[in-house]
Amino acid sequence: MNYKDIVIRFGKLHILRRIVHQKLTMDYPLHPGQLHLLEFISKNEGCTQAQAAKHLMITPASVALSTKRMEKSQLIEKKTDPNNLRCNKLYITEKGKKLSETLRKTFDEFDRGMFKGFEESELITLTNYLDRLIDNITDKYVLDAKNADLLSMVALRKKIETERKKESLND
Repeated sequence: MNYKDIVIRFGKLHILRRIVHQKLTMDYPLHPGQLHLLEFISKNEGCTQAQAAKHLMITPASVALSTKRMEKSQLIEKKTDPNNLRCNKLYITEKGKKLSETLRKTFDEFDRGMFKGFEESELITLTNYLDRLIDNITDKYVLDAKNADLLSMVALRKKIETERKKESLND
């Protein structure tokens, strides 16, 4: 087997996971990728949009759009900070908590099913191989993936784009 066959399988796995995640969320008032934001707000009640954007490594504009949709769906509430009227604090609603818990259970169940039949030792070996692949990529492209929320593919893409821009400025 050559590298290309392995890379194709990574791509296929990634696409299959995205398709299943979209199917699992299509009956809920949540767009793909928003569960991470909802969970962040749940764990960081009163956070700002800027804090959420920084933690999830997505643009403030993406957070603004997502929070607007989530507020319209009554999953979160925005409250103006009395000390800074330009700043909105984010809070999860009861509906948002229930949805977050439901989808987290659903996704965890999906992930467990994906690894069905694997022995613990095989999972450890797989994790070690994946860590080596991540190290190889991050070392070559000078990315700080170890300190990143790798659940956000957008974040990784944006880091790569930023590095490209820096390199082109140095040329």
